Amino acid sequence: MKKVVRTLAVAAILSVSLTSCRDENKETKTLEGVEVSKDADIDVSDDGEKIKIEDGETEVKIKKDEDGNIEKKKIETENSKYKVKKEDGEVTKEKMKVDK
Repeated sequence: MKKVVRTLAVAAILSVSLTSCRDENKETKTLEGVEVSKDADIDVSDDGEKIKIEDGETEVKIKKDEDGNIEKKKIETENSKYKVKKEDGEVTKEKMKVDK
């Protein structure tokens, strides 16, 4: 009887630990290297060179060149602004401002 109870206890502990460690379904997605919620508003220009993403408290603006490479990226949240300018795939200017 002790073996049955011990075996059931070990099985219960294992099942609880494995259940708690599994990966939960994310409510976010990654778009152009920026993580936003799945229900974010995404506006793409007709030529596909400008992308605007609004996600509640986050606003992202991305500008691409003719080849589809990211030229400028601007990420604004309630407390911070992050800007990147690239030329030929290399970062030429990077600026971050955090309001406290």
